[in-house]
Amino acid sequence: MSGFQINLNPLKEPLGFIKVLEWIASIFAFATCGGFKGQTEIQVNCPPAVTENKTVTATFGYPFRTLLLHLLPLFCGW
Repeated sequence: MSGFQINLNPLKEPLGFIKVLEWIASIFAFATCGGFKGQTEIQVNCPPAVTENKTVTATFGYPFRTLLLHLLPLFCGW
């Protein structure tokens, strides 16, 4: 009965080593982006006939599903 053996010969080639670096980079990329949340605000300046300006706030987070984002503000009384 033989023990657990790992063949590291593919890592000695440049493409094998680069593939390992790609795996490590992708793990770190998804780990750092997993809990990302943000918010953006846009201020709309209305014409002089309307006395108040509007501010639109959009919150987002990972995974970014911007197609599901619905903004229905009433700009300047339109």
